[in-house]
Amino acid sequence: MRSILKAVLVFTVVLAAPARGEPAKPFADIHTHYNWDQVEVISAEEVARKLARANVAFTVVAGTPSHLALRLKEAAGDRVLAFFSPYIHPLGRRDWFRTARVLEQAETGLREGHYQGIGEVHFMRGFKPKTDNDIFLQLLQLARKYDVPVLVHLDAGSDVPFRELCLAHPDVRLIFAHAGGNLYPEHIRRILKACDNVLVEFSARDPWRYGGLTGEDGLLLPGWRRLVLDFPDRFATGTDPVWSVTRTQSWDMADDGWDHFEKLMDYHRKWLEDLPPDVEEQVRLTNASRFLGIEVGQ
Repeated sequence: MRSILKAVLVFTVVLAAPARGEPAKPFADIHTHYNWDQVEVISAEEVARKLARANVAFTVVAGTPSHLALRLKEAAGDRVLAFFSPYIHPLGRRDWFRTARVLEQAETGLREGHYQGIGEVHFMRGFKPKTDNDIFLQLLQLARKYDVPVLVHLDAGSDVPFRELCLAHPDVRLIFAHAGGNLYPEHIRRILKACDNVLVEFSARDPWRYGGLTGEDGLLLPGWRRLVLDFPDRFATGTDPVWSVTRTQSWDMADDGWDHFEKLMDYHRKWLEDLPPDVEEQVRLTNASRFLGIEVGQ
């Protein structure tokens, strides 16, 4: 199921030493953003330097508007996998599912090779849009046509909506965003058993924003640890550096999420290091590289 991108990208990873003096292992950050309300806070060049210092081998970047991911890719090079966001203007999250311009821009960007995936696309149970809306279904068709993955954020009280989605589209690679949020390990287990076209990621479930993944010791809670050990080839993680990390900002303030990137990275590296070495490497790097069709050279 997990066919690779037609153009295989090869990365040479240079082990960077953080301030502690210990070499950082290469990391696949499978969920980041570069948005309109971050541009005024941090330049693309500074984000690129942060990624390099943290030894991020590659990162999935979604921009709002979508073209901002390309600005970061220009600064960081092949370290960035730009995903096409359907949010094509600053408030695009409100109306993306009503305009065909989203599809026109998506197809152009995918056809010309600017984007390597689609997403992040948000859904909230009980609110519009729903996953059966026509624009999203056509985005899935484009993902199928260009053989790219789709990053989906679906807030729901059960695993049923996402299972319905992945079962209906078994030939599209889907990334389940933010495991450890409002679903429990048993829900994710059912998704993984039902759909082999799904990669699950743990971004944005740190204690400063949502919680639900780790305990006070910073290590995976028992249910999550058992699940990762049972499905070691199905998980990845990321930092998702967005404004709500501080819990103190309002909607009209600039997003300082990238200021917290290093803290988020350290958080993930801590619980990863507690896993068996082979599983740690899979979740930290190789699961994402395989799923995304990227060959990582060291």
